[in-house]
Amino acid sequence: MVEEKVKSIIDSLSNAASDDFIETICLSLAQAIKADFVFVAKLNQEHTTATTLSVASKGSVLDNFTYDLESTPCENVSDGAVCSLVENTQQAYPEDQLLVDMNIAGYVGVPLKNAKDETDSILVALYHQPFKNEKEVTSLFLLFSGMIKKEMEKQELIAELKTRNEIIEESKEAIVVCDKDKKITSVNKAFSRISGYSFKEVQGKNPSIFKSELNDRSLYVDMWRSIDDTGAWSGEIWNKKKSGEIFPEWLSINTICDENNEISHYIAFFFDISKRKASESKIYKQANYDLLTGVANRFLFSKETSLAINSSKSTQSAILHMDLDLFKEINDVYGHDFGDELLIQSSERLQSCVAESDCVARISGDGFAILLSNADSSEVIDNTVTCILMEFSKPFIIKQNILHCTLSIGITSFSNTNEDAGEIMKKAETAMYHAKDSGRNSYSYFTQEMQDKAHYRLNLKSQLTKAIKNKELSVVYQPVVSIAHEKTTKFEALVRWNNQGKWTSPVEFIPLAEEYSLIKEIGEFVLSEACRTLKKLKSQGFSDIVFNVNRSVYEIPLNKNENDQWLLMIELHGLQPSDICFELTESALAPDKRNNEVLFNQLRSAGCTIALDDFGTGYSSLSYLRRIPIDYIKIDRSFITDMSTNQNDNILVSTIIAMSKALGKKVVAEGVETKEHLQLLTELGCDYIQGYYFSKPLPEEKLVSFLNDFSYGSFN
Repeated sequence: MVEEKVKSIIDSLSNAASDDFIETICLSLAQAIKADFVFVAKLNQEHTTATTLSVASKGSVLDNFTYDLESTPCENVSDGAVCSLVENTQQAYPEDQLLVDMNIAGYVGVPLKNAKDETDSILVALYHQPFKNEKEVTSLFLLFSGMIKKEMEKQELIAELKTRNEIIEESKEAIVVCDKDKKITSVNKAFSRISGYSFKEVQGKNPSIFKSELNDRSLYVDMWRSIDDTGAWSGEIWNKKKSGEIFPEWLSINTICDENNEISHYIAFFFDISKRKASESKIYKQANYDLLTGVANRFLFSKETSLAINSSKSTQSAILHMDLDLFKEINDVYGHDFGDELLIQSSERLQSCVAESDCVARISGDGFAILLSNADSSEVIDNTVTCILMEFSKPFIIKQNILHCTLSIGITSFSNTNEDAGEIMKKAETAMYHAKDSGRNSYSYFTQEMQDKAHYRLNLKSQLTKAIKNKELSVVYQPVVSIAHEKTTKFEALVRWNNQGKWTSPVEFIPLAEEYSLIKEIGEFVLSEACRTLKKLKSQGFSDIVFNVNRSVYEIPLNKNENDQWLLMIELHGLQPSDICFELTESALAPDKRNNEVLFNQLRSAGCTIALDDFGTGYSSLSYLRRIPIDYIKIDRSFITDMSTNQNDNILVSTIIAMSKALGKKVVAEGVETKEHLQLLTELGCDYIQGYYFSKPLPEEKLVSFLNDFSYGSFN
C-alpha cells in the first residue's frame, strides 16, 4: 500500500506542470494520504513563528500565512520531534486558535533538518476528521522529508547564486574574471561602462591591453609578487580606456583555487577614482595654498619650515618675512579688487627670485614669506634679497594705473636649532617690523635686541589689557583757542596711562591698542569720560564749549546697523551732537568697502562736527576733502615746529590754510609753542591754535579755573 502511494507521488513529481517542487510535493502528499491540508513552513531563527512556503488543500494551492508556534503541536516539531495526533488535537492544544479556525482534529508533523542537523523548517498534515493510517502517513513524511529538504536547499542555493550574479552584474565596481592563463572569461556591466569595452572585445585577451605608460615597471613586479605570495593585491594604478583616456583606478586582485589548491581563476575588482583624486587634490590645495595668489599658505609654510628644521643638521636655511609697505592705504584708495591684483603680481615677482626648491607663501593679508632651503652662504640670502628689492623697484601696472609699491623684509637663518617653526617665523617677523620702522623699502636681519623689543611689546600689551579692565586710564583736555574770538572754545580729549607709576606715551600704546584690537574699548572710555566732563562744565555755565574726541579707523563699525553707537553715547550723557567734534585721521576717510562715509554723513547730519587730524602726514588725497563733510583741518605739529625757520614749512602751512579757506574749512594749528608761531599763523589766517603756548593738557579738575582765568591778551 505504501509502495503504491510512493509511486503515485513520484509520478506526480515527474509529470508536474509546475516547476515549484514544494508546491507539487505538498499537492501529491495531500492526495496520497487524503489529508485536508499539507504544508511546508520555514521557521524563523528564534523558532517563535513559522511561515508557510506552500499550502495544499483538496487539489488546490492556498495563500501562505505566518503563525505563532507557542502552545501548538508545531512547537514540538520545531524542537526536532515527530508529532502525531490521530484525533482530539484541539483538546490537546487548547490555546492553538488556528486549530479551531481550521477545524482540525488530526495532526502529523515532521522536522526538516539542514546539514548541521538543525531543524529550520517543518512538514505538516492536518485532518478535519480523525484518521487511522497514522503509521503510513508518518512513514511517507519521513521518507520524503529528506528529498524536500534537499530541494529546499537547492532552491535556496539557486536563489543565492542568482542574487550573487545580479549583485555582480549590477555592482558599481568593475569585475573581471580571468582563467589560470590570465585570459578574460567574464566581465560585468560596470566594466563596460567604465572601460568602454564590451565583453566580446576583451574575451580571451590578457588584461595588459588596459595598461598605461604612467605606472613604473616595479609596480607590476611588486603586484605579481604579492599575488604569488599571498593570493591578493590591491592599490592605485593608472589604466587606459578604449578611448585612450588614462584614468586612475583602485584595483583589487584575488586568486581562486580548485580542490587541489591550484589557481583556477583570477578575479579583479576596480573602480574609477578620478573624482576622488580630483577632490583630494582640491581639498589639499585649499588646505595648503592661498586661493588668491596660488602660493603656499601659512599652514604649508609652517610645515615646510618644520621639515627644514628637522633636516637642518647638515644644511643652513633662512626665512624672509615680507610685508607690502602702505598696502592698507593703497587698498583703501583703489579698492579691494585692485589690492588683490597687487597681491597676485607681488607673489609672481617673489617666485621669480627663488629656486623651485624654495617655498614662497602668503601668510597674512599683505604678508609673504620665503623659505630658502639651501642658504649655506650669506651670498644666497643677499642675492635673493637684492632680486626682491629690484623687482619691487619696478612699477606695477594695474587697471591702467601705474603704482610703486615697496616692501620691508625681515630675515633670520637657522641650523641645528631646538626652536619650532613658529618661533623662527616670529623672529623673521620681528626683523621685518624693524625694517618697516627704519623707513620701509629695506631689509633687516634678526637680532637679540629685536627679540627684547618684541617681548617688551607683548608685555606692554598685557599691561594695557589689564589697565583697560581695571579702568586705570585717564583723560586730560588741551585747550583749543579761537584767534578770531580770542578765547578758548574747544578742548581736545587726550587719553593718558600711568603704568605702575610711570607715564607711557600714547605714541607708544595707541598703535599697540590698534594692533591688538584694544582701541575700541579705549575709544569708548575716552568718549564717555569726555561727555561726562563736558556735561559738568555746561552745568557750571560754560555752555558754548565743544570737546574734540579722537576716534581710530579701527573703531569704525563694519555694520551700518551699529552706526548710532557714538550718538547714543552722547545722548546717554544728556548732550547734543553739536557738543562733540570727532577727530579722525586721513586713513579713516579713505574710500573702501566699509561704511565710513555713511557714518560720517550720519554724524554730521545729527549735528556733530568732524576734524581731519594730522593733515599732510598720511596717504593724502584732496578728494577726501571734497567727498567727506569735513569741518576742520588740523595741521600736524611737525610742520608748525620749524615754520619760523624753514621756508618750505612756512610755504606748506600757508598753502594748506589757503586751500582750506577755499574749500570752506576751518584750520587748527597743532604744536604751537612760541609767540612767533602765533603771529605767523594769525597773519596766514589760521582759525584756531592748540599747543603749549597757551596750555599743556589739563586734568578735569583744572578746566574751570583755566576758563575763568584765561586772557588772550596776556599771551601777547
